[in-house]
Amino acid sequence: MKILIGSVFLAAASIAAAQQAVNANAPLMSIGPNQTTCGMPTNGPFVPKGVVTVHYNAVQQRFKINVSVHDASPNATYVVDIRCWTFGPQNAVGALITDNTGTGSAEIDLSLVPQGTFYIDIAIPPGAINSGTGAGGYGDTYVAGPFNLQVPQAGQ
Repeated sequence: MKILIGSVFLAAASIAAAQQAVNANAPLMSIGPNQTTCGMPTNGPFVPKGVVTVHYNAVQQRFKINVSVHDASPNATYVVDIRCWTFGPQNAVGALITDNTGTGSAEIDLSLVPQGTFYIDIAIPPGAINSGTGAGGYGDTYVAGPFNLQVPQAGQ
């Protein structure tokens, strides 16, 4: 009987812990020079060039972004932004540096609570080598999403 009760308790604890964290993945799509469109532009087709994983832990109030890209501009620094997020940061949250083959990755930890739907983008900033003629002077741009990391409430 003790084993059964212990198993039920562990299962309930696992379910409660699972409801405190949310993960999502999306392909990182090359869109060319930055566009003013909030979200994913509609004038594709766009080519997947990597992946973005986002994670939110409600207990720790920790938001993590993992970005990996391949076949991007070689030896370039991209800024990582949260796109279309009215309540979040309105500027870069990190950077990603590519190697001589255009491959790079970044892991960014943020102490904030994601709200609503958002996208992650990486772009070469204005004034950098290979910056372009895109919106805001940003060059080569990649977008992933949409993401929505609302933690489900009990019973949902």
